[in-house]
Amino acid sequence: MPVGGTRFPGSGVTGRRFAIGRQERAAGFSPRGPGPAELARDRLPPFGVFQSRQAVAILIGGAGLLLAACRTPDHPSPGEAIRSSNERHTALFGNFELPRKLGSVENVNLQIPTISPDGSQILYLRTDRDYVPVMTLLGSPDPQDTPPEGTLAIWIRPVSGTAPGRRLSQYRWAHSPVWSDSGRSIAYVVNEPPASFIVHVDPATGQEHLLGVPDAVNCLPRFDGDDQTLLFCSGDDAHGPFRVFRQALGEPEPAALTPEGMDCVLPVLSDPPGKVLCARAEAGQLNWAWCSLEGSTDLAMQCGMSERPRLLETWAGITSPLSPDRRSFLAYDPQQERITACHVGDRRVARHRQGSIAACWLTSEAIALATSEWVFVVNTATGMSPGLFNGQWIPCRYVPAARRLLLLGKDSARRFSIVEVVFKPR
Repeated sequence: MPVGGTRFPGSGVTGRRFAIGRQERAAGFSPRGPGPAELARDRLPPFGVFQSRQAVAILIGGAGLLLAACRTPDHPSPGEAIRSSNERHTALFGNFELPRKLGSVENVNLQIPTISPDGSQILYLRTDRDYVPVMTLLGSPDPQDTPPEGTLAIWIRPVSGTAPGRRLSQYRWAHSPVWSDSGRSIAYVVNEPPASFIVHVDPATGQEHLLGVPDAVNCLPRFDGDDQTLLFCSGDDAHGPFRVFRQALGEPEPAALTPEGMDCVLPVLSDPPGKVLCARAEAGQLNWAWCSLEGSTDLAMQCGMSERPRLLETWAGITSPLSPDRRSFLAYDPQQERITACHVGDRRVARHRQGSIAACWLTSEAIALATSEWVFVVNTATGMSPGLFNGQWIPCRYVPAARRLLLLGKDSARRFSIVEVVFKPR
């Protein structure tokens, strides 16, 4: 699946869309979710280790019978816990207003835009080139990946409307913008052959700090729990191997978190003793692991492809992988052709709906999940996944305070539409 190719809804999809406004139902908009035949075609088990919902129900029911005699009111049976979780899920996301179009934004078919945590601002790419190779996202200094002419810039603007906003990056070739959890900081990558570096910027003041390993390729930045600390990958060559580094503002040099020679990519978060949760490349596969200078402990095996640039598929449809409670993360598994929720604490991997290609967190248990035909609201703890509406969309950001889900769809060949769904309490 090429990043920016036709499999990802915001990058040139050709599927059915519904009209925005008062004519949704007349235009074929269906908020009820897929019918029985569609569900039968696309039904998945709630957990990766089970192969049928019936098996799960039988096991849960049997456990409930065995525990019924000894449980107390403070310790519900497994079946009761699942019912309670699903009831909460339905109360939170079972009722919503019809989707409303807020505006549209440019699409260069390289990376999907990323929306601020409060849902007010959007970062996106603009270029004067007809085509930008995907390897540019890995900091490749090769002239065919970072051409000597032209510009690739990061712009910032309000989510609503169509105006271009203002240019954020002051460098010729910039990409991979990410928000901190608070929305008060932004980081992005600048390619300046023969190397690349990370830029930390305060969007309110415009103040910038340059981070990264000097005279090396630096890429794939991710904020690490605050507004000043970043995780990123670095190496001598964009084709790897990479090491994961951690650097905060004011620190003169980044600290290596993974051993030399081990190819580590896609950092999720670090642990104070010096560990980092990331993907470890081995024999063409990606294994999610806790890595440190001493070695690694695998959590989930063979969850993606490690070849460059295919490893970028992992988060191509996911702008914020880490859950709100920082205990789980999302990834796309190209071998399984579905979105995976990796629950770190209990070492559980839940693979949801074959054909799913994009997702974002709603709560620490719930995600909005998109296939090429439907958007679902998935309870990752139980597997419950009612359909919201049809069409090809990318869920990008949920704003809990306003109960707003923001999605991208196809507006035209070179523009995304920006759509809002507001959930109503029951």
